[in-house]
Amino acid sequence: MRTLTPRERRLVALGLLVLALGLGWLGIVQPLIAGFFDRAAERQQLRMALQRDDRIAAALPLWRQAADAQRRSEARFAIFAPSEALAVENLKGRLEHVAADEGYALGPVEDLQADAPVGATRIRADMTLGLTQLTHTLRRLENEGAYVVVDYLSITADEALIVGRLSPLRVRLELTAAYRPSPPRSP
Repeated sequence: MRTLTPRERRLVALGLLVLALGLGWLGIVQPLIAGFFDRAAERQQLRMALQRDDRIAAALPLWRQAADAQRRSEARFAIFAPSEALAVENLKGRLEHVAADEGYALGPVEDLQADAPVGATRIRADMTLGLTQLTHTLRRLENEGAYVVVDYLSITADEALIVGRLSPLRVRLELTAAYRPSPPRSP
């Protein structure tokens, strides 16, 4: 093997120096600088999270007021009763009361609790009434007491075809209302 000339030695030394500087940059300096940038980005994210949390904490009294208002209006959204059976009876009684007020015949009212979702009461009612009575009934069910959902509504007006004039409608109605257990009242 031949010996290197002084010029070649300088080039090799310069190459080794560049290699050492490159390895030093990649191995030591760059991770150190990247760590500073990563920590600065993390500090910025933490500052933003702290500002968001401060805004949420500042809005807490408003949220408490909204929760209190919801608690006060809770009776509009569900039937409160000690048991599901009493909740179903409450819903049946409500429909019977509307029928008596509107002056139409309410047929059998069936309990469909077996088909009801968890936390809900469900009934089916057959009735014979006029169109205005039906609209008043639906309006009253919508606006009075706990909210109900009309799951099924079937209207039959077969007699009107036969007699050729407006006659009572036969209606089948299925209602669902939310149910929440309430403790029995102590005497």
